Amino acid sequence: MTRWKSFSVQTRREAVDAVTQFFVAHGSLGTAYDEQLLGAEGDPADPIPPPPKVTRLTAYFPFDTDLHALKQAFLDLVPVLSESFGSGPEAFSDATEITDTGWAEKWKEHFHARKIGRKIVIKPSWETVEAGEGEVVLTVDPGQAFGTGTHETTQMCLRMIEDVFDLSPPPRDALDVGTGTGILGIAAARLGAKRVLAVDTDPVAVDVAGKNAVENGVADVFRAATTPLSAIPGAFDLVLGNLIAEILIDMAPELLRRTAPGGHLILSGILAEKSGWVVEEFVKNGASLFAESADGQWTALLFRKEE
Repeated sequence: MTRWKSFSVQTRREAVDAVTQFFVAHGSLGTAYDEQLLGAEGDPADPIPPPPKVTRLTAYFPFDTDLHALKQAFLDLVPVLSESFGSGPEAFSDATEITDTGWAEKWKEHFHARKIGRKIVIKPSWETVEAGEGEVVLTVDPGQAFGTGTHETTQMCLRMIEDVFDLSPPPRDALDVGTGTGILGIAAARLGAKRVLAVDTDPVAVDVAGKNAVENGVADVFRAATTPLSAIPGAFDLVLGNLIAEILIDMAPELLRRTAPGGHLILSGILAEKSGWVVEEFVKNGASLFAESADGQWTALLFRKEE
């Protein structure tokens, strides 16, 4: 009988991305958390209610995982989260052994096709969706990498990518930094980019992104790699970075160095109260703010690099 272990914590909604990435880095096979997407009768809620301030996040691990060491690593992460997000509710909840493998499929019940912007539709591989007029359907399976297109930060990026490809001329190439499942870079390829480089420090994410590129028919223009940003030659018409404010600030000179003159840079994963800090840093490094988008506690920024 196949056996697994689960590890649950409580965290604030805006820290779900960071905690999920922490679990992935420690060998998680998948994560799940509650989203209020359904109404009282089980139908999609309209409008979707605001997410709870504190949510329960559960990660699943191979049975030989040392949960004691994992708990200590999580407790060591809590002060880091406090530095980024302020003092919050992060705490260990519980851990248990699982002998029923049905959990591995349950998260699929909550991941369905949805239209993100004017054109982009995100769907999992187990659903069939016919593209409507002018629509681009992206198939994304997360595997062990983060990113299904449901998070506000990803959705804002996708809408901004649509806007940039409506400009004349549209981007010829794109760089996706911290690609995860590859969803942003794949969207750029499907919208017309002739070359997309997607980089991530996690080799599992690189593998997942490559498989998703094949699934979406863009493997000929999309390449995923663990190449450090500092080692990437040349510059790109479009650079994408869905990270957090602190990381974006640290990477500002390199990100702009990889953005071609006259090119665009889309940044997300930024808490609203930190957007001014990010804008100031990137303007100082030679970019001008082109557009800004907000969704709940999150902000996405679109910059244009001066020619």
